[in-house]
Amino acid sequence: MNYRKTIPPFLTLFAIIQFGFSQTNHQTFIAQKGDGIVSILWREGLQVDKYYQEFLKLNRGLIVDGSYLERGKTYKIPNSESSFRNMGRKINLNNLEDHPIFNTTEVRLKKRDTLLKNTVYFLLIDNFDPENLQLQKANSKNNYDLAAAIAAKLLEHGSRVFLFENNEDDSTSLGDYVAAINRQYLKHQEDYQRLLVVDVGNGNLSTSSSVYIGHDLKSSEGAHFAKSITKTFKAKKFRLNAKQNESTFLADKTNSYLVNNVLPALTFVKVENQNKKIHSNTITVTNKTKFVNVLTTGIQIDYSTIAMEDKK
Repeated sequence: MNYRKTIPPFLTLFAIIQFGFSQTNHQTFIAQKGDGIVSILWREGLQVDKYYQEFLKLNRGLIVDGSYLERGKTYKIPNSESSFRNMGRKINLNNLEDHPIFNTTEVRLKKRDTLLKNTVYFLLIDNFDPENLQLQKANSKNNYDLAAAIAAKLLEHGSRVFLFENNEDDSTSLGDYVAAINRQYLKHQEDYQRLLVVDVGNGNLSTSSSVYIGHDLKSSEGAHFAKSITKTFKAKKFRLNAKQNESTFLADKTNSYLVNNVLPALTFVKVENQNKKIHSNTITVTNKTKFVNVLTTGIQIDYSTIAMEDKK
């Protein structure tokens, strides 16, 4: 359902002026060896057929032989709500400002398809003190790197993704995360939205680890989400923890707070290392890649099956 408000004429004029101004502030990049219009548009997450001509107009006089970009020259990128910069945002919980998750000139993403078009995913991979629900920053970098890897895969398939950051010197509570998630949820009510809560324990993500997948027992959407992710972990031979008591897990103060306060349907993924001798907090590249692929495949299956059910 669409909600519309009557806007006073002077505010409409102000909005038009603001919109026009914002459109003149284009992102730029310096062309490197091998860069071409098509590769740049794909890198930014933009449809080639839709933005090719606009790229030519923005950079008139800077393009050689129709499509060749000169190395070392600065070029403008078309503004688009669907670009990687706009679809992937990290919210600073101290000042509520949001910024692109990735600098696409440094992190090379590639638009692969639109399987997750009209979806929004919130990735919560931080840990909290169960007594006061304050953020525990011991593994913050490790957790953020994993969240960014998941975000990259989701963006490449057309999703909108939100991550979270905070200033090192400031205290942040779980309530700050929930408030930020719910604020964005209300802005995107027309879309399919899910919250993924991941706890990677000591950082070991191998198939020898035990993986527990849970959800709000009162949420059919959360149950569907959890079921889809469970299937992909089973298919890749991860060890699933069937002995975990779901009621006990959800009674945990942190988990209970999320279930009772966030608006989007959510699924929990908890990883426990079976080898008690391992205490490393470093996730290997190989294990992280496999874990991220399994998780994002489950997300795609969840959305595609829901979409098919809606069409029946």
